[in-house]
Amino acid sequence: MNELPSVKDNSVINDMRLPGEFTNNTFSNFKKLQVKNEMEKCMLNGKLEPACFWCCELICSGHFSEIWETILHFIGKYIHIANPKLCIYIEKRFLLFKSIISNEDFVNELHLRNHPIIRKIFAEIISILTYSNKKHSYETVKINKKEEYDITQMTERLIAPSVHYIDDVFQKEDPKELFVAMNEFSYNLSSEKHNFRNACYWIEWVIEFEIICKKRKMPCVCEPRPFVKLDTKFRTQPIWMIWDILFHHVSLKTNPFFLQIMQSLFSLFCIKYTQGTPKRRRFLLYFAVSIITEECDLTTDMIQNKKNINNVLTNINKLYREIKKKEITPTTDYLFANLEQEANFENSLRKLQLVQSMDIL
Repeated sequence: MNELPSVKDNSVINDMRLPGEFTNNTFSNFKKLQVKNEMEKCMLNGKLEPACFWCCELICSGHFSEIWETILHFIGKYIHIANPKLCIYIEKRFLLFKSIISNEDFVNELHLRNHPIIRKIFAEIISILTYSNKKHSYETVKINKKEEYDITQMTERLIAPSVHYIDDVFQKEDPKELFVAMNEFSYNLSSEKHNFRNACYWIEWVIEFEIICKKRKMPCVCEPRPFVKLDTKFRTQPIWMIWDILFHHVSLKTNPFFLQIMQSLFSLFCIKYTQGTPKRRRFLLYFAVSIITEECDLTTDMIQNKKNINNVLTNINKLYREIKKKEITPTTDYLFANLEQEANFENSLRKLQLVQSMDIL
């Protein structure tokens, strides 16, 4: 267990507030949701310094889970195939972040805000996303819940010319109720069709079908896939059938780099996985579909404006000094009154418990 590194200048945050005091608000007392939205809006409009400022605001509040969720949403919704290699970079940066919080000594997320590498990781990511090429934004494909699950009203949706498009994917223990939907999904990914919107429609159909089954207390479970390395309770969700089909089709591409992109998208999709992840990260699924159905240019430079990005990394602590003005510092009496209590508390915590309690792992 290593001592947590810290910046050595006057941008060090020394604030007496505890993590629970930042549940809905941020360090400077902004609404957390508003800060997330502003960060995303600035990235979308190419406003780098404000985007980095709002990210620093979230870091100073310990909202790392929210930052990562915003990053995943942004690359899926706004960038996707405009910069297809970007997801590989994001995965590598997440693994670096995970390595830091797994191997260094800290009590809670707030202790990470002075870590020099943590600061640079997020400054770099936000800069690259802001300057990245972007495509049209994806919008959620809508499902008519009253009609779309009545087979008598779905005939116009059923266009696959045969039932053999998932012969290599559908497993013995997979629910028969999903056979038609999965076959249609696979057909729309196939070289015969390559229909992005139809494929995304069937993703939404499957996600909603599972929710309906759960509400009726009739769980829809599939045969576990060996590539899903999550908690056992999540391994039988139908969403893994979708991923199985995606992996099958991307493996048919002649350039193996597309498979690497798909694997990175899958890894990002699985970060801190919950029952609600498929809906929350639907745009990563749409991104995965577009890798198969759309033309992707792999020759485009992943990083634009490298000089400006390096300048941001060099000067990132200026933003922390600005945020530091909102710091609430303890009095000397407060420090001495709580010194022994804090020491006992820190000594009683085990590192394993700390890592497991992190919102992002």
